Amino acid sequence: MTTPIVQLHQVLATVQEVWPQLGLAYATDRDQRCWGITRSMPGAALDTLSEGATVRLTIERHEGFDLASAWSALN
Repeated sequence: MTTPIVQLHQVLATVQEVWPQLGLAYATDRDQRCWGITRSMPGAALDTLSEGATVRLTIERHEGFDLASAWSALN
């Protein structure tokens, strides 16, 4: 069963950790929320990210949870 998307919005976040061999990165936004970035998400190649980089995340707001669904590097 899929949960309907209630709202889409974007946030800027700073990359905290990158594990390209695992296809995973974590970024934190200004509200200190931690977001996961995976190699299967729409965006540039994950191995182009580095710690401290700024990314724009597309956030899907569902009933009961938010989910990062796409990303792009800003620097």
